[in-house]
Amino acid sequence: MGNSCALHDELRHIVGESGILPEAQIAAYAFDGYVPKAVVLPASVQELQDVLRFAVKQDLSVMPAGAGTKLGIGNLPQKVDLVLATTRLNDVIEYEPADLTVTVEAGIRLATLQTELAQHRQYLALDPPHANQCTLGGIVATNASGSLRMRYGAARNQVLGLRVVHANGTVVKSGGKVVKNVAGYDLNKLYIGAFGTLGIITEVTLKLSPIPAYEAILAAGFQDLQSAVDTGLNIVGSQILPMFVNLFINLNIETGVATGADKPTLAVGFGGDPETVAWQLTQCREIMEQNRTLGVTITEGESRVLLQKTVREFPAANRDTENVMVKVNLKRTDIAEFAAQVIDVDWARDVQAMALLGSGILYLSMPVTSDTDFRGLANTLTQLRESVTARRGNLIVETAPFELKQHIDVWGAVGDTLGLMQQVKDRFDAEGLLNPGRFVSGI
Repeated sequence: MGNSCALHDELRHIVGESGILPEAQIAAYAFDGYVPKAVVLPASVQELQDVLRFAVKQDLSVMPAGAGTKLGIGNLPQKVDLVLATTRLNDVIEYEPADLTVTVEAGIRLATLQTELAQHRQYLALDPPHANQCTLGGIVATNASGSLRMRYGAARNQVLGLRVVHANGTVVKSGGKVVKNVAGYDLNKLYIGAFGTLGIITEVTLKLSPIPAYEAILAAGFQDLQSAVDTGLNIVGSQILPMFVNLFINLNIETGVATGADKPTLAVGFGGDPETVAWQLTQCREIMEQNRTLGVTITEGESRVLLQKTVREFPAANRDTENVMVKVNLKRTDIAEFAAQVIDVDWARDVQAMALLGSGILYLSMPVTSDTDFRGLANTLTQLRESVTARRGNLIVETAPFELKQHIDVWGAVGDTLGLMQQVKDRFDAEGLLNPGRFVSGI
């Protein structure tokens, strides 16, 4: 169906006038230089099913989305027809404060849910980037988490149940509404982190946590990278039990501005009752001072909220593609050596880094300009990926301009699991309708 007006008319019969984003606003859901033919916003699961069945009949690709904050993650698409956004599916379906569980529609924004939960001094212990915009469906589909994953785990660890619509319109339910729901296959894990390639998440049941009564961040600078990493790993392995232990390179964490220097900073977050946090801060300071820190600062109150935002938003995708964001997964003990390899070259003087030392994750933010040699940058990233692979890790390019994606597979090789993954994709999405070509190895 090549005629845009005819396509919009057909979709209006399914979702109504309010379920079609006006053409003037479609650019907000553009990605990788592609503008979708239509952005559809179903207001019910039935409408979503009908849109998918229509797409199958018309051979239209469908890009699942929430608020669109993560649309740019993935390889270049084979084709871009419809973006199906779940933002009108945004209700709290069931909330049981006494059970610390909540069931929500996938299009509800994280910030909206947190406001609702805060009335009962509870929250969802996830702090992914774009916290004010991102939806729960998008968080779960991409297995986003943030620094709090050290204590609470990633999204996959906090999901109890899902409701998903497959490409043919079939509704599938997995998991349940209780924490100890362990009978049968854990199908939740199949959809979490699949980037919408197996189905569109419409409902999520989550386990919650009490909001800490008091929170503080202890920050310390170090003379060299190895000392900072060693100190951080000592804290991770201690009995202090922080919420996160993050290492920053070439970044002033108070201002969020690049420093152009390689003196690293550790930021360690704590939360709990005031007496416990006071003890944790004392113990953490002692470990830092034993490792010859250049100075220790305790941040609390409004200043802590601002610093926490810097920590949270570091990996945020830039819709203007002014940077390349790389996510590296390594053994925690390999982070110092690999980070030193990255920053010990001339071109890396403007590269900023954040390592989640409790999780073995390193984010690299690489600025790009109109003069950037994207083929050369792709070669550099390929070399870094080979170095990571030799350490039995992986490297993913999460944010990149269209020009760079032309020269590199953003996911990297997945080895001998590809055949099984392709079989799962064929079983769940036989027509190749959902996010075609964007996932690993072009799935």
